[in-house]
Formats: sequence, structure tokens, C-alpha cells
Amino acid sequence: MSKPHSVSCVDNGTPSLRRLSGAEAVVIIVIITVAALLVSVAGMTLPLVLQLLSGAGSTAVVLVCLLTGIPGRGFRKALRAFLTASA
Repeated sequence: MSKPHSVSCVDNGTPSLRRLSGAEAVVIIVIITVAALLVSVAGMTLPLVLQLLSGAGSTAVVLVCLLTGIPGRGFRKALRAFLTASA
């Protein structure tokens, strides 16, 4: 007897979203934990913590673009995405 095949009941033709890897999930958890600690323990205000995290994120984008040699168009695309997300 053959094994039954599972079939999706809805086929909309769009690919499924990529799930986070373990390393990506750990980074997100660490960022949220550090932000919570800065607000609760260090007494920093939430807007100040958000400014600190956005500055660290923009620095990381610039460094990754410079170290990996991403062309200017890719850098502008990443910068535009970062600025629209923080606005």
C-alpha cells in the first residue's frame, strides 16, 4: 500500500516566508533584552534607547556594506529601508 501524500488545501502560488535561523532569533532576543535592561536598570528613557539601537543598527549596516563590498546601489537600498523603518 502506498504512503498518502499531504497536499496543501490552499495553493495561492506565493512562496512561503523564510523562517528565522537560530542565530537570527538569538540576536533579536539579545537586542530586546538589552533594550529592556537599559530602560529598567540603567534608567534610560525609551526614546533614548531607541536612538541608541538605531545608531548601532546604522553603524552595522555601514560596516557590513564597506567590509563586504556591496555596491552603492545596494547600500542606498539598505539605507532607504532603514530610514523608512525608523520613521
